[in-house]
Amino acid sequence: MPHKGAMRLIDRIISVEKDQIRCEGVAHGDADYPLRLNGILYAANLVELGAQAAAAHASIGDLKGNHTGLLIGLQNITLAISVITECSGRLQVSARQLHFDGNGALYDFSIGSEKMTYVEGRATLKMQGEAE
Repeated sequence: MPHKGAMRLIDRIISVEKDQIRCEGVAHGDADYPLRLNGILYAANLVELGAQAAAAHASIGDLKGNHTGLLIGLQNITLAISVITECSGRLQVSARQLHFDGNGALYDFSIGSEKMTYVEGRATLKMQGEAE
């Protein structure tokens, strides 16, 4: 199924706690998956999933609803592999909030399969609530 409109890569939220969220990504096997480049899914591109999970957590917990968000920084990115070739299941995404204030948030995140973590790092988000 083609991905249209906003690039929403989180399929479902598995659990939410005060400072953490666990999610499952949309199916990524199709050649038109938005994070694929010329059909290849590079692990570095998965940082977008970490940012989306963090934004979902902030929206549910701190912002209490809709918001606009912008990924403004990445730090401490670690890639276990460069290209995702062996993952046929949905990607598992987790994000843990380290800081939140009215201007943005800082989260550690990890993305992987049930067998291994592909990428982990830290994301800084700039967020602003929207009227519903």
